[in-house]
Amino acid sequence: MLRTDEMAKGRTLLVLLVSVLNLAAVSAAQDRTAAAPSSTAQIASQSTSPLPGPLPGPELTPSVFTNRGRFTFGMQVGYAVEDAIPRNISHINLLIFQPSIGFIAWDSPRSRLPLSRFEIVQEGILSNAVHPGGRITGTALLFRLEGKPHGRVVPYFDFGAGALNTTLDNRVPELTGHTQFTPQGGPGILYFFHPQRAFVLQYRYMHMSNADLQLPNHGFNANMITLGFRWLRRPRPHAAVNGE
Repeated sequence: MLRTDEMAKGRTLLVLLVSVLNLAAVSAAQDRTAAAPSSTAQIASQSTSPLPGPLPGPELTPSVFTNRGRFTFGMQVGYAVEDAIPRNISHINLLIFQPSIGFIAWDSPRSRLPLSRFEIVQEGILSNAVHPGGRITGTALLFRLEGKPHGRVVPYFDFGAGALNTTLDNRVPELTGHTQFTPQGGPGILYFFHPQRAFVLQYRYMHMSNADLQLPNHGFNANMITLGFRWLRRPRPHAAVNGE
């Protein structure tokens, strides 16, 4: 009886083994059948491929002036020196930090005008008077005109004015009162080392006085040089070939 059971189990295992082998054979045949058209198509493609032509052109990348949004962000560090003109006698030196956010009000890179973009910029002013001492805090509203790009360089011009609170008036005779105003303006350049990022170099001429809120109101003028970084909402480079 035990031997009969063993023989039955053996026959069952043999049937299962044969079934697995049959399934494997069928699967292999199906794989060969599926692969055949692909090989045939590959051969046909090789036989009908066109003659070698010119290689694809260089990758095309978007202009540094291509816009992707309406806002720009930046920060600059500047150093301002008082003009040596009458009543400017205190030799004021200012170290200034200027974070900023800009809104692109008009953008037309293909414009026939010498300008390609107009921005409205809100700029913070955080300053320490290296000489003779004192602090300055405030904000400025600027209008920025950007010219046509020349390679990686984009020229621009800022002009506007700001309102400040300062303790500098306690140390210099040019200023009266803690509230002062700063009309200013000057040219600069953007150097795009990446389509979304640019270094900034700018010169500004600025004036500071209290608009006759308190007398006397001599005020002073200064020349300022700033270096900074600007992040513009521009697209990243993408691969493309001619004709696509």
